[in-house]
Amino acid sequence: MLAGLDPRVYSDLDGAMLEALKDGHSVIVTLEDGSLVGGFGERIAAYYGSSDMKVLTYGAHKELTDREPTETLYARYRLNPEQIVQDVLEVLR
Repeated sequence: MLAGLDPRVYSDLDGAMLEALKDGHSVIVTLEDGSLVGGFGERIAAYYGSSDMKVLTYGAHKELTDREPTETLYARYRLNPEQIVQDVLEVLR
């Protein structure tokens, strides 16, 4: 089962859904379209903080990046699909 939660639609966390994800899932991956600090992934990680659920958050650091190619930034922040898969597989070991 794949589950998704669109933070653009939900302003509050859906605790029931997040609890249901604990059954059959051990890793949650969040992708930010901006900074990690104060982002949706941080809220999800805080929610699961006392549980065994692993949360991998992806996004940018707060810095000026307007002169760097997108490909460079994706590699730096591990936003390439291959890097994300590698990280998930590492956590599952």
